Amino acid sequence: MLAAWATCCIFFGASISLFGVDQGWITFVKPPASPPLSKQDADDAPKAMAADKEEVDQETYDQITDSLLQTDAAKSCLENPDEWKRVPYFWTRGRGQKSSALVPGTLYGPDKLTVEPVIFLNRDRKQFVVILHIGKRLCGHDNIVHGGVQATLFDEITARPAFWNLPRNIALTATLKVNYRRPVVADQILVFRTQLKTIEGRKATIAAQLEDTQGNLLSDAESLYVSPSNDKLLPDASSHLKKIESVYPGNF
Repeated sequence: MLAAWATCCIFFGASISLFGVDQGWITFVKPPASPPLSKQDADDAPKAMAADKEEVDQETYDQITDSLLQTDAAKSCLENPDEWKRVPYFWTRGRGQKSSALVPGTLYGPDKLTVEPVIFLNRDRKQFVVILHIGKRLCGHDNIVHGGVQATLFDEITARPAFWNLPRNIALTATLKVNYRRPVVADQILVFRTQLKTIEGRKATIAAQLEDTQGNLLSDAESLYVSPSNDKLLPDASSHLKKIESVYPGNF
């Protein structure tokens, strides 16, 4: 009885806190504005992050990046420049920002996410293709990629269609459901495909799937994102997305 009462209190308190954040009762200090993003920033980002912690051998880095671009998924996008455009995967800038962010800070490095993932944006801004190499240092069971790492990547990647389509181009994860279909073997190239399913006001439902390079389904996910009504919680990101789209050349 006491345990049930304590659980109810926790959920009630969490609900009130989230409502307070959304309504502006709880405020956050707005971060300083970031400098404009350029193609040089995007190209130098992986090297700067590597310098912060572990070195990534440049030859290995270039070989893996080339392997990502040689996949059927990447070639399909590159061969259709009227429909697909490459954009940077990492959005954070400055070493302090990168080191505090989970994916570019903690999960990025030798034998983890060794190189910056390759990502393509569809003309409709509702679909993304992400191609990455995952190493052997992000495992749960021996040589099997940890399910929590997969969930983190799904959370990261499904955010793209949400950001591009919700008000103020910013959002927070409300729910994430992952279905693990097959064990994901480490040290291979993986392909994520994600798209916007529905959008209602400040809410967007996103679907995604994870495949190997042969097109075998490994896992899939569905997430719900909400754009906060409290503009003090997260700043409008629309101008930042325009800069991201301008980093690489394209037909749109």
